[in-house]
Amino acid sequence: MPRTSESKVLLVAIAGSFMVILDQTIMNVALPHIMAVFNETADHAQLVVSAYLMATAISTPAAAFLAERYGIKKVYIFSQAGFLVGSILCGLSWDLGSLITFRVVQGLTGGLLNPLTMTFLFTTVPPEDRGTAMAIFGIPMMLAPAIGPTLGGYIVDYWSWRMVFYVNIPVVLIAIAMGLAWIQETPTFNGSFDYKGFFLAATGFSAILYAFSYAPSWHWDDWRIVTLLAVGCACIFTWAIVELSVKRPLLDLHMFKNGGYALGIGLTFITTIGLYSLVFLLPLFLQNLRGFSALHSGLMVLPTAIGSMISMPFAGRLYDRIGPRVPAVVGLIVLGITSVSLQLLDVTTPDDTLRWILFIRGLGMGFAMMTIMTYALSAVPQRMTAQASALLNVSRTVFASLGIAVFATMLDTFQKTNLSMMVQTITPNSVMGLQLLSQIQVYLMQTGLTLQAAQQAAVVFLYQYVNLRASVTAFQMDYVISAVVILIGIIPSMFLPFGRVKKGNGPAVPME
Repeated sequence: MPRTSESKVLLVAIAGSFMVILDQTIMNVALPHIMAVFNETADHAQLVVSAYLMATAISTPAAAFLAERYGIKKVYIFSQAGFLVGSILCGLSWDLGSLITFRVVQGLTGGLLNPLTMTFLFTTVPPEDRGTAMAIFGIPMMLAPAIGPTLGGYIVDYWSWRMVFYVNIPVVLIAIAMGLAWIQETPTFNGSFDYKGFFLAATGFSAILYAFSYAPSWHWDDWRIVTLLAVGCACIFTWAIVELSVKRPLLDLHMFKNGGYALGIGLTFITTIGLYSLVFLLPLFLQNLRGFSALHSGLMVLPTAIGSMISMPFAGRLYDRIGPRVPAVVGLIVLGITSVSLQLLDVTTPDDTLRWILFIRGLGMGFAMMTIMTYALSAVPQRMTAQASALLNVSRTVFASLGIAVFATMLDTFQKTNLSMMVQTITPNSVMGLQLLSQIQVYLMQTGLTLQAAQQAAVVFLYQYVNLRASVTAFQMDYVISAVVILIGIIPSMFLPFGRVKKGNGPAVPME
């Protein structure tokens, strides 16, 4: 287990990153209220979320340079202070434009915190304890997306949408105090900043994230989405060429020559898709098809976080003892199986059954996610940890946005396809339609309606039923695809090292 000094760094890392991750999901619940208060459309209000994500993608690649140029402690305190100011200003916003501007402030400063906290945690804790330390650090990373809708729903229902930002204040103040007391300043150097690389990365990642945010509503073939993706991909391609040719790049992409790091990034894509497919799909299912409130649906998702909190420390100890292969493979298998079981989810599924599925799914996520991230950072030399962490974090942001956009698009496509097929087979004149209409009419007449009123109401109920079945089947199909993606990830995870972690720079020593 980490020693006292390392435990302090761990606490700083947790406090430093928790609210930044929470702010990525908590705002989704507050958006309808913000739309009503400022009388704005959904597309405009969505910028409150998109602007934050784009700002984090802009600043995250610069985290490594800033830490090396000014020292991790100074940049950490500055970032926390900026995030605090941004949170306060967001709570004081007077219109949507001011709120979006202040969300950019939040994102630009908050985007530095995740790579910074992972870097000073990873460079402080010795290799033989990193699995345990990173697993404990990963608990809030799993908890924040899960409790975001719950906390946001409670705050909006019982207080105000402005409190969504004000809840950041006490946690950030504690993080600043602990950072001032416990973080040791790191050496600095006077290198030049890679302005060309920064501009290309900022433009490329922000354009891609903006496209992913609006693709489900604008559609992928919309000229705006196509243009944004073309510009983003062109900038990222040019950025890669520039970074591989300059003497001191913003992010050294030669890291991808390291097979372990490349494998870790690839598996991070799998686990991020697994996490955010659930975070996005399940609240929609519970609220739109089962009629749950935002708070109730958030509470239903909470067992996922509880499962991860239980399994992560065990996964960390396993990582330290036998390497990443076993916990990663076990985690992905559990994730895949539980994703397949969600395919059976219906509006009549008992709540307790769903909670157990989500709890077991959380156990699997806890084994897989931080194990893979820890291995990715362990695979590069320690001097490159800051750059590896920055690239890993910006990749997770892009992967999460891509996953949500793709699953949202598939959900809409499946629902429309299912509906068009079902209305051709279940009509008031079809055999199945007549059977359903007859059953509904009998029931309605027993409640006191006349035959004519019961017939008219039964037709309405029939089409509502068809819509419901089309939607339920669309969610089930999405979960099947999510399960397939996760289960495919088992194959490359078998190439992760198996062996106890050694005290040098390498990730593992083969077991005898």
